[in-house]
Amino acid sequence: MTQQDLETRLIDLETRLAHYDRTLSDMSDMIKSQWDRIDVLERRNYAMGEDIKRMGNYFQTAPEDEAPPPHY
Repeated sequence: MTQQDLETRLIDLETRLAHYDRTLSDMSDMIKSQWDRIDVLERRNYAMGEDIKRMGNYFQTAPEDEAPPPHY
C-alpha cells in the first residue's frame, strides 16, 4: 500500500468521523429538545388532572338536601 493510499484512507476516515460526530451531536440536541417538550407536557397534564379533580369535587360536594328550584 502506498503512502498516497494511506493518506486517502486516513482522510476518508477523518471525514466519516466528522460526519458521525456531527450526526451524534444533532441527535443529542434533538433528544434534549424532546425531553424538554415532554417535561412541559407532563406538567400540563398534571395541572389538567388537578383541575379535573377540583371540578369533580366541586360537583360532588353540592348539598343534596337543597330544595329544587321554583320552576319544578
